[in-house]
Amino acid sequence: MSSYRSLFDLGDRVAVVTGGGGGLGAEIARGLTEFGARVVLADLDAARAQKAADGIEGAVAEHVDVTSRASIGALVERISAQFGRLDVLVNSAGIFRVGSAVEMSLEEWEAVLRVNLTGTFLMTQAAGRVMLGQRRGNVVNIASVSSTVGNPEYAAYAASKGGVAQLTKVLGAEWCRYGVNVNAIGPAFTETELTRPWMDRLGGQSRVVERIPMGRLGEPRDIVGAAIFLASDAARFLVGQTLYVDGGRTL
Repeated sequence: MSSYRSLFDLGDRVAVVTGGGGGLGAEIARGLTEFGARVVLADLDAARAQKAADGIEGAVAEHVDVTSRASIGALVERISAQFGRLDVLVNSAGIFRVGSAVEMSLEEWEAVLRVNLTGTFLMTQAAGRVMLGQRRGNVVNIASVSSTVGNPEYAAYAASKGGVAQLTKVLGAEWCRYGVNVNAIGPAFTETELTRPWMDRLGGQSRVVERIPMGRLGEPRDIVGAAIFLASDAARFLVGQTLYVDGGRTL
């Protein structure tokens, strides 16, 4: 009799998590490790990545600037040299800005898209070359409920995350026949050190929570199960989808 438990076994996988130095990225890395993956925490802040890696058994910390093709290329080369493969990529690096569209500067707009969308593309492109060569791999992008819901004052963030959701579809369709699956997670507002400073700007926690039928904010640990699923063979027939883990926000 076959066992379905092995579908979630990541024991032969090497995974890299961008933005792995804290918040959502570090929690996902911890979950992947518990299911057997060897995990690389990649972050713009190398010290922050090392601190997170110190708390995760066997994890390795690396520096990466997801807006730099050279930095990404060097990271992928180091991972390939150390481990000989790259099986899972979680694109968790991102920045969050809110504000009136008519007052938003070009610099703010471009900064958000550069990290959230272009960074996701560049990182996936580089990792994808390795995965396509292996004929196996799983990419997990971090989209958002803002990929589909029109929240006021989210112009740049929503545009970037909408782009991530659409990029996920295109790459999923392009690569699935070669053994590489690309999917995404769309969290609702999740409280981390990245989003916490913006809570007051949005009217306080109660104003955010009232939009979520479950009646609470997301927590990093709420996203981990979806990440493990999408990184594993359990999701092998799921292609180009954004799985909304949102407490009912998109209903």
